[in-house]
Amino acid sequence: MAIKKLFSGIVDLLEANKDKKVSSILDQVIALASAKTGGGGGATSFHANEAGVVVAIRCAYHKLFMDPRVVDFGAKVSAASGYSSMSKDGQSKWNSQYKLAKEAEAGLLTRLTSGEIGVEDIATEQESIAAERAIIVPLEDGYGFETLEDCLADSEARGL
Repeated sequence: MAIKKLFSGIVDLLEANKDKKVSSILDQVIALASAKTGGGGGATSFHANEAGVVVAIRCAYHKLFMDPRVVDFGAKVSAASGYSSMSKDGQSKWNSQYKLAKEAEAGLLTRLTSGEIGVEDIATEQESIAAERAIIVPLEDGYGFETLEDCLADSEARGL
Protein backbone atom coordinates (compact mmCIF):
# COMPACT_ATOMS: atom_id res chain seq x y z
CA MET A 1 0.00 0.00 0.00
CA ALA A 2 1.33 3.43 -0.92
CA ILE A 3 1.59 5.94 1.93
CA LYS A 4 0.93 9.59 1.16
CA LYS A 5 4.11 11.64 1.48
CA LEU A 6 2.40 13.85 4.02
CA PHE A 7 2.00 10.91 6.43
CA SER A 8 5.26 9.06 5.75
CA GLY A 9 7.06 10.58 8.76
CA ILE A 10 4.30 9.52 11.11
CA VAL A 11 4.16 6.02 9.66
CA ASP A 12 7.96 5.69 9.91
CA LEU A 13 7.86 6.76 13.55
CA LEU A 14 5.06 4.31 14.37
CA GLU A 15 6.78 1.42 12.57
CA ALA A 16 10.01 2.10 14.45
CA ASN A 17 8.11 2.07 17.76
CA LYS A 18 5.60 -0.77 17.29
CA ASP A 19 6.23 -2.18 20.76
CA LYS A 20 6.02 1.11 22.64
CA LYS A 21 2.98 2.55 24.36
CA VAL A 22 1.24 5.37 22.54
CA SER A 23 1.81 7.70 25.49
CA SER A 24 5.60 7.35 25.14
CA ILE A 25 5.67 8.58 21.52
CA LEU A 26 2.57 10.78 21.45
CA ASP A 27 4.57 14.02 21.68
CA GLN A 28 6.62 13.02 18.62
CA VAL A 29 3.47 12.13 16.65
CA ILE A 30 1.86 15.44 17.57
CA ALA A 31 4.98 17.33 16.49
CA LEU A 32 4.93 15.56 13.12
CA ALA A 33 1.21 16.14 12.65
CA SER A 34 1.13 19.77 13.80
CA ALA A 35 0.32 22.47 11.26
CA LYS A 36 3.31 24.48 10.15
CA THR A 37 2.73 28.20 9.69
CA GLY A 38 4.60 30.54 7.40
CA GLY A 39 4.01 33.69 9.35
CA GLY A 40 6.48 33.43 12.19
CA GLY A 41 9.38 31.00 12.07
CA GLY A 42 11.96 30.29 9.43
CA ALA A 43 11.52 30.62 5.70
CA THR A 44 8.66 28.52 4.40
CA SER A 45 6.36 29.16 1.47
CA PHE A 46 5.47 32.64 2.70
CA HIS A 47 6.42 35.22 5.31
CA ALA A 48 4.21 37.68 7.16
CA ASN A 49 5.47 40.74 9.00
CA GLU A 50 4.69 41.54 12.65
CA ALA A 51 1.36 43.07 11.60
CA GLY A 52 0.35 39.81 9.89
CA VAL A 53 0.69 41.22 6.36
CA VAL A 54 2.16 38.75 3.86
CA VAL A 55 5.33 40.39 2.53
CA ALA A 56 7.01 37.47 0.74
CA ILE A 57 5.83 34.34 -1.04
CA ARG A 58 7.97 31.60 -2.54
CA CYS A 59 6.50 31.16 -6.02
CA ALA A 60 6.03 27.43 -6.65
CA TYR A 61 6.82 27.92 -10.36
CA HIS A 62 9.81 30.27 -10.24
CA LYS A 63 11.14 28.74 -6.99
CA LEU A 64 12.02 32.26 -5.82
CA PHE A 65 10.75 34.54 -3.05
CA MET A 66 8.67 37.47 -4.28
CA ASP A 67 6.85 40.32 -2.60
CA PRO A 68 3.12 40.14 -3.47
CA ARG A 69 3.12 43.95 -3.46
CA VAL A 70 5.57 43.82 -6.40
CA VAL A 71 4.43 40.71 -8.28
CA ASP A 72 0.78 39.71 -8.72
CA PHE A 73 -0.39 36.63 -6.84
CA GLY A 74 -3.99 35.48 -7.11
CA ALA A 75 -6.10 35.36 -3.98
CA LYS A 76 -6.75 31.92 -2.49
CA VAL A 77 -8.96 31.92 0.58
CA SER A 78 -8.10 28.33 1.55
CA ALA A 79 -4.34 29.01 1.66
CA ALA A 80 -2.74 30.06 4.95
CA SER A 81 -1.17 33.06 3.22
CA GLY A 82 -4.40 34.09 1.48
CA TYR A 83 -2.56 33.90 -1.85
CA SER A 84 -2.04 31.31 -4.56
CA SER A 85 1.26 29.41 -4.34
CA MET A 86 2.25 30.63 -7.80
CA SER A 87 2.51 34.17 -9.07
CA LYS A 88 0.09 34.97 -11.88
CA ASP A 89 3.05 34.98 -14.27
CA GLY A 90 4.25 31.61 -12.97
CA GLN A 91 0.76 30.12 -13.14
CA SER A 92 0.38 31.27 -16.74
CA LYS A 93 3.76 29.81 -17.75
CA TRP A 94 3.09 26.56 -15.87
CA ASN A 95 -0.32 26.17 -17.58
CA SER A 96 1.21 26.83 -20.99
CA GLN A 97 4.03 24.33 -20.46
CA TYR A 98 1.59 21.73 -19.10
CA LYS A 99 -0.68 22.14 -22.13
CA LEU A 100 2.23 21.88 -24.60
CA ALA A 101 3.59 18.80 -22.80
CA LYS A 102 0.18 17.07 -22.91
CA GLU A 103 -0.16 17.87 -26.62
CA ALA A 104 3.35 16.55 -27.30
CA GLU A 105 2.65 13.36 -25.33
CA ALA A 106 -0.59 12.84 -27.26
CA GLY A 107 1.25 13.43 -30.53
CA LEU A 108 3.72 10.62 -29.84
CA LEU A 109 1.21 7.95 -30.87
CA THR A 110 0.46 9.76 -34.13
CA ARG A 111 4.17 10.12 -34.85
CA LEU A 112 4.73 6.45 -34.00
CA THR A 113 1.95 5.19 -36.27
CA SER A 114 3.12 7.42 -39.13
CA GLY A 115 6.62 6.01 -38.85
CA GLU A 116 8.17 9.35 -37.94
CA ILE A 117 9.59 7.75 -34.76
CA GLY A 118 10.16 4.16 -33.72
CA VAL A 119 9.17 2.41 -30.50
CA GLU A 120 12.77 2.68 -29.34
CA ASP A 121 12.52 6.51 -29.63
CA ILE A 122 9.52 6.93 -27.31
CA ALA A 123 11.49 7.05 -24.04
CA THR A 124 13.88 9.65 -25.49
CA GLU A 125 10.97 11.73 -26.78
CA GLN A 126 9.24 11.55 -23.40
CA GLU A 127 12.44 12.67 -21.65
CA SER A 128 12.69 15.59 -24.08
CA ILE A 129 9.08 16.58 -23.40
CA ALA A 130 9.66 16.39 -19.63
CA ALA A 131 12.85 18.46 -19.93
CA GLU A 132 11.03 21.16 -21.89
CA ARG A 133 8.25 21.25 -19.32
CA ALA A 134 10.74 21.54 -16.46
CA ILE A 135 12.34 24.72 -17.85
CA ILE A 136 11.62 27.67 -15.58
CA VAL A 137 11.08 30.86 -17.56
CA PRO A 138 12.03 33.81 -15.34
CA LEU A 139 10.03 37.02 -15.03
CA GLU A 140 10.88 39.48 -17.79
CA ASP A 141 12.42 41.91 -15.32
CA GLY A 142 14.34 39.13 -13.53
CA TYR A 143 12.62 39.84 -10.19
CA GLY A 144 12.77 37.16 -7.51
CA PHE A 145 15.14 36.07 -4.76
CA GLU A 146 16.72 32.80 -3.69
CA THR A 147 16.43 33.71 -0.02
CA LEU A 148 13.71 35.26 2.09
CA GLU A 149 16.21 37.69 3.57
CA ASP A 150 17.15 39.08 0.12
CA CYS A 151 13.46 39.50 -0.74
CA LEU A 152 12.76 41.34 2.51
CA ALA A 153 15.82 43.57 2.01
CA ASP A 154 14.67 44.46 -1.53
CA SER A 155 11.18 45.29 -0.31
CA GLU A 156 12.66 47.53 2.38
CA ALA A 157 14.86 49.25 -0.22
CA ARG A 158 11.71 49.86 -2.29
CA GLY A 159 10.07 51.45 0.73
CA LEU A 160 7.39 48.78 1.01
